[in-house]
Amino acid sequence: MHTRARVAGLLILAAALAGCGPTPTNPAPAPAPASSTATTVVLPWPAATTAQVASLQTAVDGGAQPWLLDPTQVALAYAAARGWPDAAAEGRTAAVVTIHSSAGTHVLTLAQPGKTGAAGIWVVTADR
Repeated sequence: MHTRARVAGLLILAAALAGCGPTPTNPAPAPAPASSTATTVVLPWPAATTAQVASLQTAVDGGAQPWLLDPTQVALAYAAARGWPDAAAEGRTAAVVTIHSSAGTHVLTLAQPGKTGAAGIWVVTADR
């Protein structure tokens, strides 16, 4: 698949996932300043609770959303959810992916909160 098509697909998935999950019990964060194009994303992403992790893992086990098995693809989807359409991933070492975009350089830490290994989903746990 071409890179642009993959990024477009990840943007669509990120937009769809942005509304998934239960309503948080914490108040919503303050909106970003009008000059900022970045979107606030709650970490861990895309699953912040044990129930969300279990739901996504079940979906992946059933053949849906295979991108969740690849930490680089999860990092790119996170970048899309943050509103960084020009994001590029580099230098994946273990569970760390560096994202470069017009928003700057972000070092993302990822983890497998449930099942581990090749069949476990990845979530972004830190954005530095």
